[in-house]
Amino acid sequence: MKNKIIAFTILLSSVTLFAQKGKVQTAWRALSDYESSIKDGKPDLTYLTKAKEAIDIALSNEETKKQSKTHAYKARISYAFFQYNLAQEVKRLEATTPDKNERAMQAYGNTDLKDFENANEHLTKIKDLDPKYMETIQEGLAKGTSMLGEDDLKFAIMAQQMKMESANIAQGKYKTKKYDEAADYFYKTAFINTLLYKVKDTANFYNACVSAGKSRVIAKILDYNKKMIDSKIATSYNYESLYNAHLSDRDSAAAMDILKKGRTAMPNDINLLNLETNYFLATGKQIEALNNLKASIEKDPKNAVFHMIVGQIYDGMANPKDKITGKDLPKPDHFEDSFKNAETYYLKGMELNVPQNKETQYNLVFNLGALYNNYGFYYQNRQAQKITDMLKVQKENDAKSQEFFVKAIPYLEQALKLKDDDKPTMTALRKLYMLTKNDAKAAEMSVKLKAQK
Repeated sequence: MKNKIIAFTILLSSVTLFAQKGKVQTAWRALSDYESSIKDGKPDLTYLTKAKEAIDIALSNEETKKQSKTHAYKARISYAFFQYNLAQEVKRLEATTPDKNERAMQAYGNTDLKDFENANEHLTKIKDLDPKYMETIQEGLAKGTSMLGEDDLKFAIMAQQMKMESANIAQGKYKTKKYDEAADYFYKTAFINTLLYKVKDTANFYNACVSAGKSRVIAKILDYNKKMIDSKIATSYNYESLYNAHLSDRDSAAAMDILKKGRTAMPNDINLLNLETNYFLATGKQIEALNNLKASIEKDPKNAVFHMIVGQIYDGMANPKDKITGKDLPKPDHFEDSFKNAETYYLKGMELNVPQNKETQYNLVFNLGALYNNYGFYYQNRQAQKITDMLKVQKENDAKSQEFFVKAIPYLEQALKLKDDDKPTMTALRKLYMLTKNDAKAAEMSVKLKAQK
């Protein structure tokens, strides 16, 4: 009796598995019939519905759901539903939208994407389930589709069309400012391209990151930028985006961690350097900022921008300001040394800025002029320590302040030539002209300032 039960159970399992394989065959036949009806110009949706019903049953079985062929049919059936609905929407828009391209874009925006999503989901499933199958598809696309069987060729063509349409959907979503959805579809385009051709689709990965940034959805920003880094196709933009996203999420530890990784991966990138320097300065870590920059200068000694930023740090150390009010604080004990270091690095930056970058040149000459200006006021406001020395010291201080006021003027004049509408530069020059008794130029600068109002 027991043997009969065991035999019956084995027979039942075999019949069930055969039935499930039969469902895959039914789905194939119904899908083929639907494709034939399209060729005849009369797409018959009943075939496609029958194919869907059969493949869904096969996907519920433990054996057939593990087969790449089952998922390949499911992807093709889902995509066929999407294409049918898209075609119906295009047809509906013919009466209101005469331009063919605009009609297509609107149709992509209006058509329900659940079937497209489902097809993409099964593409991903096949990649994980049967890498060898995907290698066969990749080889066929690379060496010639004639080496692919009929079903594999249809699958490959479907995947290629999905890549194209995913890009169209992404652009349509971006155009309508649905940036979070655009990010998803730019990523899908990159994924399918990578899946089919073994290439790293940097452009669409990047578009996904830009769209995620515009969406301001932190989760998407973190996800897509991290994917580019993990795929080893990152630019400084990805690290910068992650840094800013973590800060927006109030996670300064994670922000600093990703910034360190970015600086390690791209030690000479100026954007990441500036972010790290700004972070150090914002947290009062001026020494760390200097060490960071000086290490960069050792690697790139002719980088004018690196020298300029070091000069700015020493400048800030020589002339500290209250973080809240912005007012000048008392000069530190290291004022003289910090001033000389700032001057040295600004002058070196000017020497290295060849061919000249206009923005860098402006910052260098303005900063150097402002540095001399501040040094002049330092001497003008300096007090004698002993009453007996007051007259003598005051004369020396006045002479020293005039010396630096005169040194400041040509640099600020250069800055004004580079930015001829800059009010702070005009204001500083007018005051310096007055202090150095150049009344004509002071009056000239007053006229220019009035013209700006």
